[in-house]
Order: sequence, then structure tokens, then C-alpha cells
Amino acid sequence: MKDRSRRMDRAALPVLLLLALAAMLGGGGTPAPLLELVLQLVASLLVAIWAVQMSRRGRAVSIPALIILAAFVAVPLLQLIPLPPALWHQLPGRAPEIDALQLIGRENDWRPLSMAPDRTLASLLASLPPLCLLVMVASMRRRERALVVATTAALGLLTLFVGMLQVRGGLLLFFESDSVVLSGFQANRNTTADVLLVSLIAGATALRLWNEGRPRHRGPLLIIAATAMFALLIGTGVVMTGSRTGVALLLVAIPAALLIAWSPSRGSVRGPLLAGLATIAVVLAGAGVALERSNTVAVTKVMSRFSEADTRRPELWRDTGYAIRQSFPFGTGVGTFVPVMLAAERLEFVNEKVPNRAHNEYLEFSLEAGILGLVVIAGLFLFVAVTAVREWSRHLPFSRAQISCACAALTIVALHSIVDYPFRSMSMASLIAAMVALLLPAPERKSE
Repeated sequence: MKDRSRRMDRAALPVLLLLALAAMLGGGGTPAPLLELVLQLVASLLVAIWAVQMSRRGRAVSIPALIILAAFVAVPLLQLIPLPPALWHQLPGRAPEIDALQLIGRENDWRPLSMAPDRTLASLLASLPPLCLLVMVASMRRRERALVVATTAALGLLTLFVGMLQVRGGLLLFFESDSVVLSGFQANRNTTADVLLVSLIAGATALRLWNEGRPRHRGPLLIIAATAMFALLIGTGVVMTGSRTGVALLLVAIPAALLIAWSPSRGSVRGPLLAGLATIAVVLAGAGVALERSNTVAVTKVMSRFSEADTRRPELWRDTGYAIRQSFPFGTGVGTFVPVMLAAERLEFVNEKVPNRAHNEYLEFSLEAGILGLVVIAGLFLFVAVTAVREWSRHLPFSRAQISCACAALTIVALHSIVDYPFRSMSMASLIAAMVALLLPAPERKSE
């Protein structure tokens, strides 16, 4: 039994290492291309090592995960296929491009559906590490996936530790960000909040899985208490990021974490819900104390975030909607938001800041991927939902806790996507991919 356990850990090592490296190196986005390149190269090596290990052990690769990977990759690949001028001239929104190319006599070149093929190719390459991670995690057994959940929780604690050093002394600032807010390994405070929120859910799930794996289960109140303490730590970190939506989502994350730790099979959920409300109150009070003990600048900066009116996002959404209508139904190409919005932005709202994102994943994806992308996403959502329901009904060991973890984490990310862009960070995309993998059937068919 010991030898089998060691083999299991060795097989999981490339997966856990890729998840950790993605969280630490993939938070800079397109302004940090060198780190993204390093992550992509390291991911290629780890995937190769993992594939060799899987082959040696005769382990099967998850077919549902491969279907998801193929569907996601198909959209940008199709957008990169060169089209004859008779076709691409007829695409909506291409008249300015045709006029510009006429100036240099290139209007009859074959061109792809994407308006910026180089950006679409870069986006395709950036999506490969998270998609490969999805396949790797989905190919693990349920007991092995518990290690992924625990690693996600540990990454939240590591982010919190690094963030405290940033707030207290301006140390370990990996990107050009404000040293008085907690940013961790991310360039965007909202993404840091998402990492912490997902790790909060993962921490509660890890505690429950640990309890389920013991010969004698601990009392539920002990697990609830441990989850509440973890929520206090992580929740304080979320507040210190200064992310307004992140703080609001604590109202979802903390009760969800306590419900997962409690387990629906234990009867009434009134206890964990009351504990959740109490924990939220303590988190807010604890965050205030932590901010007071850091420095006055940090207190002023973080608290001022909650009194600022957001007038920029609604105007971005309006301009993005206009761009969608101009390019519908084919889209402009994955990764093309910036050049498209530079042309679509209304002059009365132009300022020194480049509109790098729509601050709404649903609008930005609709613009870039068009109706094909929306159909693919809808189909994959239905596919994963049906698969998860089927997995839930099988009552396999550890499965319900992991499915609950994934559903809670993905709900939080989906809500934050209304006002931000968590999927555009390779770090968050990797965490999201790992959560999706928890919903897919594990290779085992017998009770562990």
C-alpha cells in the first residue's frame, strides 16, 4: 500500500507543480510576456513528463477533458484560417481594413477572420497551459484530486503571506502595482481577490476531504471551526486587496465554504449559515484592525476604494456593445479587444488610458469569439453540467465534496466576470481549469 501511495504522489507531482507555477508566474497578463513565455515553456516540459508517466503506468487520459480542450482550441484556430478576399471582404466591420489595405495595394490578400492574427495566436498559446492542466487534473483519481484542492488552498495562504510583506514593507512587488494594497502574485487586485476566494473554497473542501479520509471522522464542529479560522485569514486578505467586488463576494464565499465543510448529509444548514454570518462580521472587523496596524497610507488607500464611484466601466460596456453589433455574428478574433476598441471608443470618453479590457468577460468574449464562441461555450456548459450531475449521483468517495468545491468556486468567478476579467489571467485561468476538472468523471470505476 505504501508503494502504491508513493507512485500516486509521483504521478501527481507534474500536475501540482504546474498549478503552483501558473499561480505564481501567470499573473502579469499581456504586459508581462516574458513570464508568460517562461510559463508556457515550463508547462510544455511538465506536460511531456506527465504524459510519459501516464504511459508507463498504463493510465488513461480523460476523454471529456480532451473534448473541452479541442472545443476551446477550435475557435481561435478557425479564426486564423486565411480566407480569399471574396469571403473576408463580406465580413461585417471590415470596410476600414479594406480601405487601409487599398493604400498599399494589399486589399486582395487572403486574410483570416481575426482582425489581429498575431494577437489571436498569442491568446491561443496562452490558453494551452490552463487547458493542459484541465486534462491533467481530470485524468487523476478522486483521491489524487484532493491534492489539487489542498494545493489550491496552500496557494491562497502563500498569496496572503506575500501580500502581507507587500503591504507592510513594500517587499516582493512582482509587477508595477500599488505597494499599499495586497496584490500577491497578480498585477490586478481583482484577480488577487479571486485567487484568495477560490482558495477559501478549496481550503474548506480540503478540510472536509481530510476528515472523510480518516478512519474515524472528527466532529463536524471542529471542521467548521477550522474553516471559520481559515476564512478569517483569507477574508482579511481579500479586504486588503481593495477589490470592491471581491469583498462583496465574501458574502457568497464564506457561507459556501462553511456549507461544504459541514456537508449537506449532516442535516440542518442553519448552524453553518449562522457561523458564516459571524465569520463575515469577524473578517470585516479583523480587516479593520489589520489595516490600522499596517500604516495610515494603506488604510486610506484601501478604504478609499469603497467610496469611489465607478463611471468608466458602464461606458466601456456601451462601447463594447457597439463593437459587438458592428462585427456580429462572426466576431473580431480572440485577443483582439484592444485594437478593435481603439476604433470603437467614443471620442468623448477617450483619455490617456488604453481600454485594455471590457471589464466584463461575457461582453469581451462575445465581441472576440462571435456566435461560434457563444455556441461552443453554451455546449460545453451543458456538457459539464450533465456530467457533474451524473457524477454527483454515483456517490463515489470524495466526489461530492469536490463537485461542491468546483461549483462554488466557478459561481464566484462567474459573478466577478460581470465586472472584471478573471479568465484573462493565466493564473486564474489555471485555477478555473482545475476546478472544471473536478466536475468531470475520474478514471476509477470502483470504490477507492
